[in-house]
Formats: sequence, structure tokens, C-alpha cells
Amino acid sequence: MVDYIVNENGVEREATETEKADIIARNKAWEDDKPNRQLSQIREIRNQKLQETDWLVISEKITDAEKTWRENLRKIPQDYTTEEQYDLLLARDEQGNLTHSIWSKP
Repeated sequence: MVDYIVNENGVEREATETEKADIIARNKAWEDDKPNRQLSQIREIRNQKLQETDWLVISEKITDAEKTWRENLRKIPQDYTTEEQYDLLLARDEQGNLTHSIWSKP
């Protein structure tokens, strides 16, 4: 059984049954909300990538490949809908670079 420790005024003690239930409920709510947090992070990355290339559209120097890439970025929320897909979109290499091919500008 997991011990639940509460820090109250700098003193650690074992949680009461009510506190344990509250901790478990908060942890479950946090875990259940993981896909929403991931999608929010994905949207931030996507929006940054789009913003970084907006000048191509404005200057009309955008290639067909770049247009397709930008369209694919915009379609991420409809094309990627599961937690497993979110994990793949957010995967990073040892240097912290996103590894999914959708993030790579042509």
C-alpha cells in the first residue's frame, strides 16, 4: 500500500483517509486531463511554427511544399486525436528537438 504523506506547517505526517481520498482524486483528475494539456502544448508549438513562417505567405515567397506543410500544421487537432498520437507529436530527442516529421519545415 502506498503511504501518503502530508506536510503540515513543516511537519510531515501520514495522511488521513479523507486526505488520501482527496490526493487520489486530484491525481486522477490531473492524469485524466493529460490529453488536454498535451493538445494545448501541441497548439502552442504549431502556432509558433506558423507564426515563424507567416512572412513567406505575406511575401508570396512560399513554395507548394511549404503551403502543404502549413496546411498540415493547421489540421493537427483534427488529424491527431489520441493520447498516443499526442505523445508522438511531443516526442523529443536527447537535445530536446521535436522528432515527429510534421514539425520539420520542408
